[in-house]
Amino acid sequence: MIDLNVALYTFLDIEASGLDQPNSYPIEIAWSDTLGNQDAFLIQPASCWVHWDERAEAVHGISREILLGNGIPVREAAERLNESLGVETIYCDAIDFDGFWMSRLFAAAGQEMTFFLASVFDLYAELTSDQLTTLLAHLRENPSTHRALADAYRYSGAFLKALR
Repeated sequence: MIDLNVALYTFLDIEASGLDQPNSYPIEIAWSDTLGNQDAFLIQPASCWVHWDERAEAVHGISREILLGNGIPVREAAERLNESLGVETIYCDAIDFDGFWMSRLFAAAGQEMTFFLASVFDLYAELTSDQLTTLLAHLRENPSTHRALADAYRYSGAFLKALR
């Protein structure tokens, strides 16, 4: 059952082939909102995406072979995000990295992004002191797993808890 009294906030997380810019690229993208909607998928690397950092793989546990076998093409990933997220503002906790990787995805797909990315920290100013305390406590109690869906859900759950 949807709670119409809950504000809609959507959070996105990206796992990547590494942190090296301009060579790294997105390999897993997920989003989760405060109404309970979510999506996640792996991305097959575009032919020009060859950078691979084994240290990053050790953190997120996703191999290039898994991407090749289970990922979706970059065009499908971009279209799926646009269809799901429309013209919303989507929040992420690493705007510089996530913005870079999202740009790489949409450029490789030959698509324009219809939604907007913003820093999750911009939302902190909209919270009361008690709400911010609740949110930060939830984040501390639920550390990042370095998997896109779990990490996006971590933020949507924290904001949902803070808003109630």
